[in-house]
Amino acid sequence: METQIMINSDTVRRRKVIADVLSQAISGELVGMSNFASLAGLMADIHEKMEAVEHAESERQHALGFQRIASANDLPVVANIEGVYWKTLRDKFLKYAQKGDFIACLIIQEVMLESFAVSMYKDAGEAIGGEIGALLLQTSDQEKEHLSHATEILQQELQLNKSLFIQKFKAIHEDVMTILAQWTASTDSMGHCGVCNGNCMKDDLDEIGLSIRYVRANALRTYARALDAIGLPGEETTVWIVNLPF
Repeated sequence: METQIMINSDTVRRRKVIADVLSQAISGELVGMSNFASLAGLMADIHEKMEAVEHAESERQHALGFQRIASANDLPVVANIEGVYWKTLRDKFLKYAQKGDFIACLIIQEVMLESFAVSMYKDAGEAIGGEIGALLLQTSDQEKEHLSHATEILQQELQLNKSLFIQKFKAIHEDVMTILAQWTASTDSMGHCGVCNGNCMKDDLDEIGLSIRYVRANALRTYARALDAIGLPGEETTVWIVNLPF
């Protein structure tokens, strides 16, 4: 009888952490959808404008896909873009959007947020397995396209004025990546995220063979590779990343 109780308890805990993973994914995709919709309004080129709308629709479809698979598996998910971390990230993006700063918005959405999405979906997908894991892995691959799209544009921007671009990127990094670092820190300095069911998902990641330190390290590694691909000096960007709150 004691063994049966333990098995049931572990099953509940595993389902809880998977529901939290999907909740974070849905909320993140909805923020991405909103950000791409805002980006469309900043673009003068009609083709770029349409591409931003297409990306917004892609993020919407990702959110719907996660919601459908959660419903099919009777997993209680929370879609909350007003949660403290997601709302803060959205507010940061809007601050630059309101200034008409397309490059800053591109850096935030398609480099910073997408680096974390690509990495975290991959880690979670491999850990969870099954149809849910397959969907997370598929979404990770699709998000890589956004990273590639941003890289090409930002490489050109870097060549226009290297020192000014590096200075601008560093300022945005300190403004926005600090929030992502706090979100993935071992302790939540900003309190409960407002998305997880009950206790923090970080406490339960071991149920699927992960830890927040491992997931965070991989996300920052993906981000560092994205900065390298743009052409930013590694000796400087390494210091930026090391100095993020842990």
